[in-house]
Amino acid sequence: MFATHIHFRVLLLTLLAGVGPVQAGEIQGNDGSVILRMCKGADQVRALSVMCHSYLNGYLDGARHYGKGKLAFCLAAGDKEKVPAALVDWIVAHPDAQKQAAGAVLHQMLMERFPCKGGK
Repeated sequence: MFATHIHFRVLLLTLLAGVGPVQAGEIQGNDGSVILRMCKGADQVRALSVMCHSYLNGYLDGARHYGKGKLAFCLAAGDKEKVPAALVDWIVAHPDAQKQAAGAVLHQMLMERFPCKGGK
């Protein structure tokens, strides 16, 4: 139990190390490397799974709200569970995505891997 708690703290600190200080008026988002680390370890570490799925759910909720019914991607029943693995595969296949804004990476991956069929 104690070792698991220490492992979680080390993992959390490692992930947060990439997040720099934010100055007044400056909001820095995550890049593709951050979501890659979260989602790549999601199968082995529960905390990473929660972080990965929470990040993806937040993005999807925002896209639905601000897309006003005109999303550039479509998730069928059961697709939501496939998104983390698809994201990891996509970023590995597109290494430059690690330097791009996480939202842009998610958007591009979702459009390519989960396109709407029939003009939805």
